[in-house]
Amino acid sequence: MPFGVFCFYNLGAGVLQSLFTSYTFKVAQFTFFQAFLSTFIALAVALIPSNYISKSNSYISFFAESTIFIPFFFPAVSTVVAFSIIGNFPFLKPFNLLYTLGIIVVANVFYNSPIFVKYIGEALRNIPVSIIENACLEGAGSIRIFFRIKLPMVMPSLLKAFFLCFAFCFTNFAIVLGLGGIKFSTLEVEIATTLSSSMNLSKALGYGIIQFIILSFISFLPGLASSYESDHSERKPFKSSRFSMLFTALYVFFEFFIVTSGLIFAFYNFYTGRFDFSGIITLFSAGLNAYYPVLKSLIDSFILSTLTALAVVVLVYLLLKSYSRFTDWIVLSACGISNAFLGIVLVYMNIRYSIPYVMLVLCGYLIISAPIAYSFMYQHIRGFPSEIIEASKVDGASVFQIFKLIELPILMPVFITVFIQIFAIVFGEFTIAYTMQLINYFPTVPVVDYAMLSDRRIIESSILNGISVLVIITLFLLSEMIRKRYRNKI
Repeated sequence: MPFGVFCFYNLGAGVLQSLFTSYTFKVAQFTFFQAFLSTFIALAVALIPSNYISKSNSYISFFAESTIFIPFFFPAVSTVVAFSIIGNFPFLKPFNLLYTLGIIVVANVFYNSPIFVKYIGEALRNIPVSIIENACLEGAGSIRIFFRIKLPMVMPSLLKAFFLCFAFCFTNFAIVLGLGGIKFSTLEVEIATTLSSSMNLSKALGYGIIQFIILSFISFLPGLASSYESDHSERKPFKSSRFSMLFTALYVFFEFFIVTSGLIFAFYNFYTGRFDFSGIITLFSAGLNAYYPVLKSLIDSFILSTLTALAVVVLVYLLLKSYSRFTDWIVLSACGISNAFLGIVLVYMNIRYSIPYVMLVLCGYLIISAPIAYSFMYQHIRGFPSEIIEASKVDGASVFQIFKLIELPILMPVFITVFIQIFAIVFGEFTIAYTMQLINYFPTVPVVDYAMLSDRRIIESSILNGISVLVIITLFLLSEMIRKRYRNKI
């Protein structure tokens, strides 16, 4: 409904004018180029770790697989803060890494390469051992086996990961805005900055249309390769080369160094070269909070994340209980929505109908979170044993009694895990909050953190970033513990 209203009042000649300009072509060209380059390099970096985790059950492979939490849990603003601080290290500053295409690509590779590692690694692990052994008996070397046998068999998973990684890079906002500066701009950045610049809503709609067309075209890639049904019973670890192990260890170090740097720099002052905890006092002081609402942002983010996660879990459960083909279409179609464009639409709804910002923000986060919860809960809700439900109905149990006494106890770990996941995603969401300028109405942690970083309050920004990282890592570990215990019970 919000998108329909927005298009109805803004779809006109202005949209066509914004589509066919040299500047639009330049922005679209750079958006596609940086997304494709980042995705290709991420794939190249992930090939060796993917192959390693498919052969090994070591701690290195465990941590390499665990990096999957980064693109789905780790806040984009935390990535910007980490790379901004690292780029200012004395031995790196002469290279002028910040505000270059190189730093954007490296940040994208850090953020999205775990998708390739997870998807390709699992696909390689599921290739039947007999095929590899027969190839070895025929005299094929490891390189030939990888490119002639393994790669074609994992192509469906590779293309799915490629689309997902490309979509993330194509629609990234915080990384380009924070690390690229005014020198670089993508379609997402142009959409988000419309409110603070020209207020040309038709132009924003035109950019949104271009995004939709390109992403829709790329989404057909996964269907080009035929899937392969693997035999899980044949899996067993293989011996890995020392080079493969060393490269994977370096990859794991790089990924987790960026993640933990948020915690390290929260208490380590790299200007003085020593640990310093005085910044915490400054961060929560009345003077700083008068300009940067740090304390209010923490409270607001916790409230917003809790309400959104609770609403998403309830909504998705009800949708899956009354499932239809239309449910799939309406929920999963939200995956193709640009967060910046969604923010513009929500602001327009406030301007036109005076809907309170808090309600609009909740609706926006619900829209972007529902597909994630839907994908995770689908099998558990739709695959719930129907014979148990039917037997309880025969015994006279009401719908509420069935839920309270049967479904809730069994599905509680699923509900808690999804709640934690959505909480973490909303807590670190930046694009919608920035686009809607929530720092002036309902400040959240990412926008306040970015505001301090932009004003060169690096120490305070690092501490707030460290708090965010600590919250996200704690939530991820808690989610994994619950999921593992639930899996063991099943």
